[in-house]
Amino acid sequence: MRVLWFTNHILPDHAIALGKKPSPIGGWMPALADALNESGQVELGIATNVLGCLWSKKQINERIYFSIPVPRNINYRNLPLSLIQGYQRAVDEFKPDIIHIHGTEYFHGLLTGRKHINCPTVISIQGIIDVLKKYYWGEINFSDLIKSRTLRDWIRFDGLIEQKIKWYRRAKWEREIFASNMAFIGRTRWDLAHTHRMNPSARYYHCDELMRAPFYETNWNLNKINRHTIYASSASYPLKGFHTLIKAVSRLHHEFPDIMIRSPLAWFYNKDKDIKRIWKNLRSVGYAKYLTNLIEKECVEDHVFSLDAITADDVAEELKKAHIFVLPSFIENSPNALAEAMLVGTPSIASFVGGVPCMAEDGESALFVSPGDESLLAERIRQIFLDDDLACRLSNNAKIIAMARHSKEKSTAEILKIYQMES
Repeated sequence: MRVLWFTNHILPDHAIALGKKPSPIGGWMPALADALNESGQVELGIATNVLGCLWSKKQINERIYFSIPVPRNINYRNLPLSLIQGYQRAVDEFKPDIIHIHGTEYFHGLLTGRKHINCPTVISIQGIIDVLKKYYWGEINFSDLIKSRTLRDWIRFDGLIEQKIKWYRRAKWEREIFASNMAFIGRTRWDLAHTHRMNPSARYYHCDELMRAPFYETNWNLNKINRHTIYASSASYPLKGFHTLIKAVSRLHHEFPDIMIRSPLAWFYNKDKDIKRIWKNLRSVGYAKYLTNLIEKECVEDHVFSLDAITADDVAEELKKAHIFVLPSFIENSPNALAEAMLVGTPSIASFVGGVPCMAEDGESALFVSPGDESLLAERIRQIFLDDDLACRLSNNAKIIAMARHSKEKSTAEILKIYQMES
């Protein structure tokens, strides 16, 4: 069977071939690509929109990669003819039995939904912008949003206010994608419910994602952790709730003087002073400025640490050493960060939102909190810090559940069945 993927993220092999730095985003896709190649049942092509490139076709590690030139700003109302032709050329050359689009957030589903490209198609649901847009600011009040704007935000006109506006605009096209396509792959009751809301006639398939190899191979051990260390996967924008975690830690740092949050994708700069601080106040994104000010206000400057962009091996090592993983998001579908933590066995605390309750059971394989409730989050963190038996129970149960849910054999068989049914 010939399967052509449409992706918005450049997979690592493709990035290296183009002379670009591989990104850790979308790590489940190369894991699934490898599994499909190993199955021997799929010839896989991957077409990806790439800024500043010419159309190209490269065969790398038993897969064919297509680079599709894309303009920086796309008019979703009328997709550029050059973009349509670039994807059509990939389809004509690869001749797929089925197209698998990864995500509803971008334009790819419009290509098939508007019949610019005619081929059996299935779309994987990742996040759903139509829902996420409402939570983008993470309950930060409007006056704080204005105070946190930087010179960069004003000049580029893409601060937190503008980004939320863009999400509302993108949501309109995402609703069209759901309404005009008929086959979707999801993982939770939450994405099932919203698929049926936007397209009651849609065919919905359940298929859990594969994670990257290091998370299956790494094991959390209470005797080898850095006590009172918290790993959080993202502080990049307010929806992820990092500011709630900061406020929770401010309630705990007197009781646990060595408490520490470690997070990648965190651009706060509370350690910078004087001229360097002024410079970053001008050129940083608004949320980084907001977090920097909040860290100082809550007196936790010595209790947060920003990591550089890290590989899957690095993340697995962070989870292995952490006492707790915290996901304080205001909305999620089935976050891979929580899946990775559960695979490693890191005791986890997560917001009871979206599809997250489908991933764990409160008190057995994770602890749940209400989004934005820093007091409850602080109490949940305290629970695990003070109760090793609880930590070990959460760890053991989470690992059992996650290993079964993200089984390579099961997920590969499920996706192959979906391809066969829809092709």
